[in-house]
Amino acid sequence: MALLISFTGLSYYPPVYATSLPFIVNFLPFTIHVDFDIILSIFMIVHVAIGARFYLTRKKINHWSANLSLVLITFALTLTVFFVDLPPGLKPSGISIGGTFYDFEPNEIDSVRPDLFQNGSFSAFDILVHLNSTGEIDLNYHFNSSMDTYVIDSINGNSDNWWYHLYYSGGNIENNEVRMDHYPWKPGTRIIMYHESESYLNAAFSLFAEEVSRYTYNNNSIVIPRVNVSGYSFSEEFYNITVIPHNLRNETFRVDVITAMDVIMTLGDLGYITYELTWHESFRGASYVHSYFVSKTNTDEAVGRCGYLYDVSESFIWLSADERILTSPESIDFYWGCV
Repeated sequence: MALLISFTGLSYYPPVYATSLPFIVNFLPFTIHVDFDIILSIFMIVHVAIGARFYLTRKKINHWSANLSLVLITFALTLTVFFVDLPPGLKPSGISIGGTFYDFEPNEIDSVRPDLFQNGSFSAFDILVHLNSTGEIDLNYHFNSSMDTYVIDSINGNSDNWWYHLYYSGGNIENNEVRMDHYPWKPGTRIIMYHESESYLNAAFSLFAEEVSRYTYNNNSIVIPRVNVSGYSFSEEFYNITVIPHNLRNETFRVDVITAMDVIMTLGDLGYITYELTWHESFRGASYVHSYFVSKTNTDEAVGRCGYLYDVSESFIWLSADERILTSPESIDFYWGCV
């Protein structure tokens, strides 16, 4: 069992082992490493419990309280192993504004961006608009066409540079430069509204305006000046890529809405790369994922906890590429990484 755990652990770093030890990568993936670890931990707990029982017998300690204590300790340790290693359940969605938590019914929310979202789907910003409509908060906002996004003027009378953190099931707080009315909600999403520095917001708004200007300059087409795709054995760079929609997520987004995943698919259409996508309902650390991920480009295949991550204009967030709406970024990088 210890050998199986060691071998499955090796597949965590496939750039080293994928070609030299293909058996490990293909038949002993890292995903079963944790399962073997649970089994071994339970074996060790039971082994120690049996040893302790033999010790008590040799010492002629046979009182019922000693036996009960041993059973309870063994049971508690076994449960601990399961609870530590099992994936977390899906936590309720909600939004925190100024330290106050608000929940909502997703089926009651309509999107203020029907140009982006299908009926029944909505963005993080739409939650604020919904809470305003129910009278739970006082939201003032306006649409800025030069940035292609709604801008918050004030919440509950406070106008001090509102911004947001958002993370999905299994995620953590991270900074982002994504239009709030472009960031899709899904079950398990947690949102925190907070006050950001003026310089941070100015940089984000400047980026949004540059993207809209680039989009307009290219006759309302998304043309990305630089795209890089790197596996663990190759790195290729492409220039001035006109991205076309593939409607991979048309249950969430309107027809012809372009996402970061369309960049990979466009490169495939052009014959520049080959690729494969894989749908994931969940990960061990995330109960609700429901997204496509790049599982292979050219000959480099994602294995274990290593695969393809991506940056938009050198900015990384944990938002899957098929859910990241693009306006017209300066660059996109898909690259190999382990998490």
